[in-house]
Amino acid sequence: MNDNNTPLERKKPNPGLQLGIPVMLLVTVLFIVMLFSGEEGDFFFAFTAIFWLPLLLIGLGVFIFHIVRQCKPDKRNSFSRTMVLWGIVNILLMAAVFIRDSHSGKQVDAQHLIAHYEKYEHEIWDAAEYARSAMDSGAWMRLEFDGKTVEMFHTRPAGETVSNNWRGSDGPSLDADSLGRRIGLTHDEIEGIRQRLEAAGCISIELKNYGSATSVTGYRNKTYPIDEVDYITVGRCRYMMSMYFYDLYRHPMSDSTWNKMLLDEVTSIPFCDTVALEYGSPAFGSISYPQRERIIKQLNIKKR
Repeated sequence: MNDNNTPLERKKPNPGLQLGIPVMLLVTVLFIVMLFSGEEGDFFFAFTAIFWLPLLLIGLGVFIFHIVRQCKPDKRNSFSRTMVLWGIVNILLMAAVFIRDSHSGKQVDAQHLIAHYEKYEHEIWDAAEYARSAMDSGAWMRLEFDGKTVEMFHTRPAGETVSNNWRGSDGPSLDADSLGRRIGLTHDEIEGIRQRLEAAGCISIELKNYGSATSVTGYRNKTYPIDEVDYITVGRCRYMMSMYFYDLYRHPMSDSTWNKMLLDEVTSIPFCDTVALEYGSPAFGSISYPQRERIIKQLNIKKR
């Protein structure tokens, strides 16, 4: 009797191993939601990565564990085989997410960004200089819009701490007026920034008010005060969890700045004395510009 029962007992999954089922299920649901989510969904995943990245690592561990069990004849059973097949399904879903992202990324290339800048050069600089002049001296901000809605408004008054503020995926708009007051912006000035960004075909701006530092000759031969930060960043458009930017140098880049950006940095591509293309993620920070080397060769950008 005992011999006859032993094989049946071996086929039963260990209760401890069954804990992998909810993990694999959550991973599957995560990839399905990622696959069919729009830009707002991807933006949400960027800021919740601290929660779902550990889930993916645990799911990978479950998958590898059952692969090892399948390699051992005494541990092999239908439950482990099912978990391995489930893991393969999750890998295919993950591949589908990356394939979708790579195809979406082809819609925004360097030539498009440069053409847009050349068409809206005046409007882009006008938005940047208007925002800079409206802020309190020494203040910093990162402001992003989705249409008329404020999506992100990070502020730091001179000498104070940063206040990071995002709109929830389904939540109400941020109280932009109270955040703006921290750095000397009125409701009308915030609206003025939004309208100028909209006219420029852009959605965000990040800058520090340079205050009354040494004056230099910069854009269009105008004289501007500068501090240790010498450029303004204007966001052109989002790409999934990242964004394409214009870095506007308020005085022409020196040869050393140009060469350092071209040879040592991976996030930016200089294309004229006062502008560089940048690719970055508010969630993940510095990440490599897609197909950077190919773009540099295509645009014939060389060391000075």
